[in-house]
Amino acid sequence: MVNPDLAGGALLDLGIYSLTWVFQILYHLQAADAKEKPVVTAALNKYAATGADDSTAIIVRFPKHNTLGIATTSLRADTDASGAGKTPGIRIQGSKGEIQVAHPAFRPDSYRVVRKGAAEGEVEIVECPLPKDESRGGWGHGFFWEADEAARCVRDGKVQSEGMPWEESVVIMEVMDEALRQGGVEYPALITSHEFDPESSLNTGR
Repeated sequence: MVNPDLAGGALLDLGIYSLTWVFQILYHLQAADAKEKPVVTAALNKYAATGADDSTAIIVRFPKHNTLGIATTSLRADTDASGAGKTPGIRIQGSKGEIQVAHPAFRPDSYRVVRKGAAEGEVEIVECPLPKDESRGGWGHGFFWEADEAARCVRDGKVQSEGMPWEESVVIMEVMDEALRQGGVEYPALITSHEFDPESSLNTGR
């Protein structure tokens, strides 16, 4: 989890869940002809024994769209410390109120709509449970949607998903790279190189 030789650290392990929500709302929904990469400001704490990050916070700002998002991730602190699922994993805030998405971020099953100026306690709760197969004792954490999309792309001969194109994936990776750069976290060239080396130990097992 914290071994740099294995790409360990909070951001690469868990941070993608936080960033996915930020990008789904603030980048993914931008018009195709007005896509804007964010300005990134990041801070992190390192795990002293290895130098990998154990807690990271990233602010992504889209100046032209006048929006910003904050993504945090940690190996030390739990979003829902009580374990009761009452703490929002995501908060989407705007001029008319906010949406509080239930913990955990990677498979929420409800959200709350809190409108500005609403009477105290007047909150709309929307339940959205994940599909289950009771004959299997319940299953699925949302990964089946990802698997289904990959299967459809393979079936139809597509090299990328229309719902999550390469371009957006690359921008997210650039944000993560910039956050690590600002925090002074470096990984071995063996696992960061974009050049394919058939003789690499990652490909040969040697």
